[in-house]
Amino acid sequence: MKKKILVVDDSQPILELASTMLKLLGYEPLKASTGIEALRVLSQEAPDLALLDVVLPDMDGFKICQHIRNNATLAEMPVFMVSAKKTTEDMERGQKVGANEYVTKPFKSAEMAQLIKSYIGT
Repeated sequence: MKKKILVVDDSQPILELASTMLKLLGYEPLKASTGIEALRVLSQEAPDLALLDVVLPDMDGFKICQHIRNNATLAEMPVFMVSAKKTTEDMERGQKVGANEYVTKPFKSAEMAQLIKSYIGT
């Protein structure tokens, strides 16, 4: 059974690129382009990992991460914040809300693949 990875990004090209990369790596991508969509997917599916954009139109990735950490069913799921925001404050905020990793855009697919594999295998 393929491992599921939730990808949340409001940029359609990035969402498609990430989904294609995940499919090629043998994972099943679950896509959401808003925080509300992400919460809906999380309530219906049990992803093995989440890739959360920080800047979203309705709620930021930090709030989604907090929701995951406060949900007993999802709390142990690895969460990666993926953002163009590279400030120390943003990275520290990611740690505070419980993100396992903070990856800055643009990222190299091979590095992201290794990082994902180190958390959930293939």
